Amino acid sequence: MKILCSPNTEDVETYIKSRFEIGKKPLHLVPTMILYRRRLKFYFSFLRTFFNQTQISSKEFDIEEGIRQYVELFEVDQYIKHMVISASSSSTLSKSEATVILERIINQIPETNNLSWKSVIHDLARTFEELSLSGLSLNTLRSFDNSRKWQQALDIYELFLEDLQLRELADYGISANTKINELDVSIYDELILDGAFLPLSSRHQRIINKFIELNKPITIFLPYDLSTPDQPASKAIEDIYQNFLPKTEWESIQDKTRSSSFFIDRLPKLIFRDAQETKLDNSVSFLRFATLEEELSYIMRQVYVLVKYKEVNPRQVVIVTPNAMELRPLIREISEQNNLKVRLPQRPFMHLTQGRAIKYLYDIHTDIRKSTDSYLNIAMFKNFISSTLLRCNVGLSDSFEKIESFFVDCISIADWKSVLAALNTTKDQLIPEKYPHHPINSVEPKELKDMFEVIQALEEISNFLINISARTVKEHVRLLIKFLEEDNRFIKLEEPIQLRLTKITESLGTQERIPVTAMEFGERISALFSEQEDFEAGEKANVEEDDSDIFLDREILVTGPNNVEFQRYEYVYVCRFTQDVYPEPKKFDWLITKEIEYKIISNTTCFKLQSSKQLENFYLNRSLYHIHLMFCAANTQLTISYSQIDNGVALTPAHYLHDIAKVFGLEEGNKLENKKAPGLEELLIKSRVLKCPSSIKPLSHNEINTPALPKMLDERDFTVEEIAIYKYCPRRFYYQKKYQKENVYSQLFHLQSYASSCLYEKSVELLVLGQPKVIHEMIDQGKQHKLFLEKTKEYRMEAEKHIRPLFPLSNRLWSNVTSQTDFFLSTLMHWVFDNPYIREYRKSGNNNVTLQFFLTDHEKQIKIDDYTFTATKEFEVQYNHGEIHRYSISNRKDILSFSSNDHDEREHMKETKEWYDRFKRSFYNDAATAQTILTEITNKLSVGEFDKNAGGHCKYCTFNKLCHEREVDI
Repeated sequence: MKILCSPNTEDVETYIKSRFEIGKKPLHLVPTMILYRRRLKFYFSFLRTFFNQTQISSKEFDIEEGIRQYVELFEVDQYIKHMVISASSSSTLSKSEATVILERIINQIPETNNLSWKSVIHDLARTFEELSLSGLSLNTLRSFDNSRKWQQALDIYELFLEDLQLRELADYGISANTKINELDVSIYDELILDGAFLPLSSRHQRIINKFIELNKPITIFLPYDLSTPDQPASKAIEDIYQNFLPKTEWESIQDKTRSSSFFIDRLPKLIFRDAQETKLDNSVSFLRFATLEEELSYIMRQVYVLVKYKEVNPRQVVIVTPNAMELRPLIREISEQNNLKVRLPQRPFMHLTQGRAIKYLYDIHTDIRKSTDSYLNIAMFKNFISSTLLRCNVGLSDSFEKIESFFVDCISIADWKSVLAALNTTKDQLIPEKYPHHPINSVEPKELKDMFEVIQALEEISNFLINISARTVKEHVRLLIKFLEEDNRFIKLEEPIQLRLTKITESLGTQERIPVTAMEFGERISALFSEQEDFEAGEKANVEEDDSDIFLDREILVTGPNNVEFQRYEYVYVCRFTQDVYPEPKKFDWLITKEIEYKIISNTTCFKLQSSKQLENFYLNRSLYHIHLMFCAANTQLTISYSQIDNGVALTPAHYLHDIAKVFGLEEGNKLENKKAPGLEELLIKSRVLKCPSSIKPLSHNEINTPALPKMLDERDFTVEEIAIYKYCPRRFYYQKKYQKENVYSQLFHLQSYASSCLYEKSVELLVLGQPKVIHEMIDQGKQHKLFLEKTKEYRMEAEKHIRPLFPLSNRLWSNVTSQTDFFLSTLMHWVFDNPYIREYRKSGNNNVTLQFFLTDHEKQIKIDDYTFTATKEFEVQYNHGEIHRYSISNRKDILSFSSNDHDEREHMKETKEWYDRFKRSFYNDAATAQTILTEITNKLSVGEFDKNAGGHCKYCTFNKLCHEREVDI
């Protein structure tokens, strides 16, 4: 066995080339698909002279198969998969079929026949696969932990193995374990392990052991610099590979030392060590952003400029970030905005709207959240009417968004039918002029009918699918596709979607071992379709012959730190360099805990751990190694960036930033000795090392500054409530007047408040009509005050008979409406029975006061030039047949426009409402002040000044979508 070391990937390739012998066939295994592609390209370039040139020019020529005539090159897990697939065994279950058997077993055991165990079936299948691959006996596994959870899981595992044995079947783990046991390494002349496998797994170890048993040569290439043996980042490699060969026997194949001209070249050697400081230059840059979105947008823009204008090969640019999978949706969105192609796997079929719609057809009956015979929520329905799967009228989705709040508590098809029937009644009864903000005004009766027909179709389709008799997975898929193609309720699938479904069907050739019910098929259709699309994830390396094509038809790689081992890129962007992801947290499985994992590793590999703490330390060392890899991968420019906030959570830079800064001689003071000592970030900014880009704009193809069209209004009559809206957000005011048909309250927060305002207004009307006589009150006793607090609830209940049919909300939501209304009414009664006039009247020695209620249409107007401003107060209270107090009872419906449920906006909202109250008082009592305010506003209206006041309230704004999409007058 040889362990050969060099941090340079070129040294490995030079060594392989120098000793490669045609006729001797090595097994060459690498730890990542990215390194696999690199080595595949190397072998193709090196061995192509031995290929049949006519074959190479053929479109059917398979580069991987051609190379495997001379060397068996594989990513290690793909090699095991290749062995299983090559056997063409009809006895190996798919993952989906294995979960069917597991679920049946779990259902048979009283202790596990519950939602908790059923919800982790896929986790169990994955765990059992790993346990089978370990090659450990059931008794050995039981000895690792005495916890009930572990023992129960192994009971299921034992029954699972017995069931498979009776059926003469095996899952992937059992088949892979068998293939490793049966592996005949005599067909190979050497084993090459290329890259650091951290840690080695039992399957890796067993392959190595087979070569050792036959005394076959083993060569291990490690990205390790023997000239810097004290580099702490290499500790993880030493922990594993010293078990094979003492480090004193490791050999260096490093042909040349990396240039030390720039800081980027010196950083990998100096970081994490007590070494001499070195000067920082422009080869490394540090960026700080406010949010993660800004950070990624800026990086994408920089990459765009590099590729398009500086003609950098996209393959020489990499974006490195932990948990790259989690960021794929955001990165994909930003890359599409910036016209960049990023190497991200295509969206799984089940993530497309059509794929989700197919899944939801089964979820109607299989969703674990259902409490009746069906389950249907808003997200599912919106997907159906916008998925291009079901036939429905164009624009139905936009109309539904206006009324979707009425369906918040709908969880079954029966619920949906009931609410749609109620909305039809509302549509017939509602007077649009009286309730102009009601969302039903923006929906036509035919659209409600169309929605009902969609619900009816969903019920019929889902019932048909769930009642299909038991059959194999392949037969279920074939029948499903045939149904989608032939039933005229479905839209003809687009060619790319049809092609993907065809590929899925073709790949299901082996899924014919066990019959499954329609319910079992529907419960795992999402995992099933994703499983069958594994071939899309890049098993083919797609080696490119032409390196000259460097423009936007190539892809930017986005990957994790572990995947840049033995790689070099001209430009490396390290994103999300924050404390929450560095060091990369090792997430142990809920079932295979770190205590169990360390015992499995110790029992199946040469890495003999003494405790779970030792395993934990190893993973911390591995994280340090992965960070070191990112610095080693950069050739020309390394950019390290981080953001301060993600999803509202404050972030701090990774503490490894201190290690980088230490290399160029910048360290923060001792905070324990001097609390006022500047922090590292402050020092970096002061030294102009850390930059904080403040303006991020998405790129467009033609970045032309087109002047916005002037926003002018012809209307000249406004209410004081509308002026308050202008004060809150001028753009909101403009859209409200320009697009009056869109001015409806559709969001639940506003809809409930609107219903409450309407109920409040009707309650006050009934109160006044029900109390036509003079009310006599003894102030010090307040009997009438207390009595009316109770009476208002009675009038509110009476008002509900008129208002609730107009707002068919669930009982849960309506209780919020009544609670809010009762609060408004009690507040009004407080103003009526306890106000400055009554208190002063009482101080004058009077205890008896009379009150009488009136409803009026009292309006006050102020005219400025050709503008007219109006205030209305409909409720009058006359005291002692003289003093009159007036109150607005309809204004709440309008001031909802500047209401927000956003915590950060409450202060701004409060200020606006206080301004509105002061302004309305001045409108009645201080005309000069009101005119001054209105003159200022009319000057702005005259010149079309409708600036956007962006903030947290925007997400509650009726015109949110309009504001984002148009930004200009139309």
